[in-house]
Amino acid sequence: MKYRLPIAIAVFVAVVAGVWALLRPPELPDYVAPGPRGTGPDGRKAAAPKLGASSVLSIDPRARVKGADAPSPRRTLYGEFRRSKNYKAIYDRLKNTPEGKTPEGEFVMYEILMHCARITDRTTRQPQQRPTNEQSREAFINSIPDNDPQRDKRIAAYDEVTANRCAGMEGTTVSQADLNALLAAAAAGGDAKAQALSIEQSLWSERRAAGSDGNWGRGSVSLSDAQVTQLRQVASSGDGDAMVIAGRVLSQNWHDYQVQIGDSGMPVENRAMNQAFQLLACDYGYACDESNPRIQAACAYQGHCNAQNLADYIYYYGASPNDSQLMSQYESVLRNAVQTNNWSQVNVIRGQPDPPATPRFMFQPPGP
Repeated sequence: MKYRLPIAIAVFVAVVAGVWALLRPPELPDYVAPGPRGTGPDGRKAAAPKLGASSVLSIDPRARVKGADAPSPRRTLYGEFRRSKNYKAIYDRLKNTPEGKTPEGEFVMYEILMHCARITDRTTRQPQQRPTNEQSREAFINSIPDNDPQRDKRIAAYDEVTANRCAGMEGTTVSQADLNALLAAAAAGGDAKAQALSIEQSLWSERRAAGSDGNWGRGSVSLSDAQVTQLRQVASSGDGDAMVIAGRVLSQNWHDYQVQIGDSGMPVENRAMNQAFQLLACDYGYACDESNPRIQAACAYQGHCNAQNLADYIYYYGASPNDSQLMSQYESVLRNAVQTNNWSQVNVIRGQPDPPATPRFMFQPPGP
């Protein structure tokens, strides 16, 4: 009897030891400190990690942080025009006044006349006018099911999109030459938006002239090196609206022209680069809140009404997971280029095969 307790204890210890041998966690190799960023433990360059689609979809664009050096949005005449619901009031204030003779004043006058005036000798197609009468509004409202959870938001967005901001200017006329002169004067005076738009319109004018065969000059018209340099300067000007136009031009398919970011050797995805410029421009005064026309139109006509800002809209509605990753990469490089005016990581490559032509129906050339 006196040996029974020690024997029981010995048996218990043996059982515990056996169970531990079966269930213990595996032994891990010794920890090896990683090498410099971008290398593996053995010092060799590691492959860059890629986010899966589920990870991209979990990104909250509202968590984007402004660049440390990004300036606060400025109050500008163009910003006032962009938010206005009555262009005539601004037009009357600027017409034949010193404010209207400033470069920005001339550009705003150009924009108002482009939207509202009848151009007596227009050399390009007439802009499409959205119907704004009550019958059209009623038809739109009737097209939305009563149980659509976005119904009220869609109707409010429709009213914003179709609002007649040119009321009172129905009899205003301007010649194409005078309109061109306003844009040229604004550009010559240093308005970055006018400079970028002048380049864009010049290129599209060349394409129209070369496009009698329906090919839109894809095999001949391209950005010159001087125009690329000027657009980079425009993008670095601190004017968010100018940045959007410059980015739109730099992201377009041109003959003998490709953009490469970094040392990947791969051409950029044009749509992702264009949208990266727009996201960056939000930090420089571009209208990226719910008043953005792209957001309003998408809500009215597509029911995409859950975006509170342009980043929401682009990431949730306007970009694939692949585009989202690319936009994040491009925006980081573009931000550095804009802030430092060092564009060495945004390279224009010549002598490469032209990218595949975009289907003709997707081209929407701007006005004159």
